[in-house]
Amino acid sequence: MASLNRKQQILKLIVEHFVKTAEPVGSQTLLDQYKLPYSSATIRNEMAELENLGYLEKTHTSSGRVPSASGYRYYVDYLREDDEIDPEAKQKIQALFSKSDFQIDNVIKQGCEIIAQMTHLTSVMLGPDGKQERLQKVQLIPINDSSAVAIFITDCGHIEHKMFSIPVQVGIKDVEKCIEIINDRIAGTALDNVVEKIDALQPIIAENVKHYDIVFKALMEVFKSFSNDRMNVFGRENVLEQPEFLTDIPKLKKLVKLLENDEAWKNLVGTDDVTVLIGDENSIQSNLDDIAVISAKLNISDNQTSQIALVGPTRMDYDKAIKILKYFQEALETYNKERE
Repeated sequence: MASLNRKQQILKLIVEHFVKTAEPVGSQTLLDQYKLPYSSATIRNEMAELENLGYLEKTHTSSGRVPSASGYRYYVDYLREDDEIDPEAKQKIQALFSKSDFQIDNVIKQGCEIIAQMTHLTSVMLGPDGKQERLQKVQLIPINDSSAVAIFITDCGHIEHKMFSIPVQVGIKDVEKCIEIINDRIAGTALDNVVEKIDALQPIIAENVKHYDIVFKALMEVFKSFSNDRMNVFGRENVLEQPEFLTDIPKLKKLVKLLENDEAWKNLVGTDDVTVLIGDENSIQSNLDDIAVISAKLNISDNQTSQIALVGPTRMDYDKAIKILKYFQEALETYNKERE
């Protein structure tokens, strides 16, 4: 703090205190909690000036102040201390990358769960861009005469399972033949083009598979589901712990709706290594000017990237969240280099 001026010190303490307590901050709180070497009158004057500058806001229920979106932005850009990550989070991430059965898709999902847990926020994983990622193979595992699991494997290690029902008129051999034809002809196809390319295979499948139209329809639904399902959400329940959402049901409904909209998330995550969007910076895409989104780009391979993001109220612990995301990002890059 020695390098900060008085106004910056006070703003930093107000942001960090409000993040912890969700209670408006007054001059007496700063004096009692942090033993500042200033008089109460001096602190009040500085707080009034910070309010005039747009970094603090008054509340209707208290004489204290709370940070504005601009105040959080100033904190993130100039006041946050770039020191060590939380030791517990560091240990959990290190343990994740030390597993011998490492699969990149699974480790990102597990990482999202850890990050959501450690930050008490909701984490979102967006799979690689469908233009970058290519389908490598589809495997079929019959469960019984009426159901099976289709396993999709991509060239960046993404593995996904989709259950589907086998129509009564169709035998498992017909489904297997259909999958064989698809594998022979679409291996290496970009995910964005998979459904279109399978659709073009209809005449070939018709020549080789009984009841091809029924088989084709069932499999197309599975492939469409796989191609569209590129987003995973972890820690949804964490939003219910935030007082901002508990006391404002319409706001909570908006956030829940956002968490189900993968198209909106494509606009909310940034292309930089770490991107922080606060308050009004989100409003064009999400119509939620009181949330914050911190996203990080994950380099899966030389030409494939994924995204991980944290979402919560503007009153979030930006310092902790940014450090955890950066550490996870660096750990993944280190692992990729080691296996080259």
